[in-house]
Amino acid sequence: MRNYEHGGDVFAEEKRPIDFSVNINPLGMPAAAVEAAQKAVAEELSYPDPFCRRLTAALAKRYKVAEESIICGNGASDLMMRLCSYAQPEKVLVPAPGFSEYERCAQLMGADVAEFSVLGEQSPMESLLSKAVQYSPDMIFICRPNNPDGSMLRFEEVKKLAGFCQRRGIVLVCDECFLEFTQEKSVAELTEKYKKLVVINAFTKTYAMAGLRLGFMICSDQDLLDGTYACGSPWSVSAPAQAAAEVCCAETDFLEKSRQYIDEQRKKLVSGLEKLGLRVFPSQANFLLVREPQGFTEASEERTALREKLAQRSIKVRDCRTFTGLDDSYIRIGVRTEEENNALLKALEDIYG
Repeated sequence: MRNYEHGGDVFAEEKRPIDFSVNINPLGMPAAAVEAAQKAVAEELSYPDPFCRRLTAALAKRYKVAEESIICGNGASDLMMRLCSYAQPEKVLVPAPGFSEYERCAQLMGADVAEFSVLGEQSPMESLLSKAVQYSPDMIFICRPNNPDGSMLRFEEVKKLAGFCQRRGIVLVCDECFLEFTQEKSVAELTEKYKKLVVINAFTKTYAMAGLRLGFMICSDQDLLDGTYACGSPWSVSAPAQAAAEVCCAETDFLEKSRQYIDEQRKKLVSGLEKLGLRVFPSQANFLLVREPQGFTEASEERTALREKLAQRSIKVRDCRTFTGLDDSYIRIGVRTEEENNALLKALEDIYG
């Protein structure tokens, strides 16, 4: 049986639902990126550049790192799998709740996996360091902001953690796929000093390029970088994806417009959800972790989960049961367009009204 633990699987639905299960920029791809991808489809007859040279140069300029410290792949999850395939970690520490691909990538390579607590922690950093000292991993995954709850490790906290990992020979993998929805800066500049620090990002969320598939990895450990690259196909990034991403690297107005729109819509969603009695976890990202109101979360055979009630109204939310520590009383919702967000709130009013 094939299992799929993520959002966005709407292809078996007779009627396409409003899909809040994915956390992708509601403004869609920048028009210039769409045009660049279409042009590449029409004109490109050869294999795509296996080293993504033009894109790598654009990324190096944007993140102020050396070109040779960047490789590209078929999305962030592809690079995580390749990294674990090359590094062959024996003990891996991951956030809980957190993106399930961290654990899956590690376990497929035979690693033992332990978790550090994120949800409800006053300081996730303290939980992380305490567990790291106790567990002695050779690889740690962190996500800023963390998926699914939106909690954030600050720049200085990651810097401290990178120093800790450098001294102990631990590979620190920092997933920044949602970072550009926030005002926080990337820790990519720290990779030059801390060779054990690996930063992974993608164009999936920020630029709504989920279907084109393009991620990148920044690391100054050349052996680790080259080994990770060698564990994948040399043509893992299509020509249309490279062309679209290169255009996105030069986009600044689009990013600011996206942040403002998402901030505005997130605030409206939080206000509407809380008025209905739902618990909303603080988030800077383009998604919200939500728990049902008290009195609706009791375990019962007759109880219908909120996600199922919404599905009956053609609204799909993220099933959080695949996240460690979360049950049917939790859902994760992406921040979408104003019209779609209003439709969600209206459906919830019908359910709880």
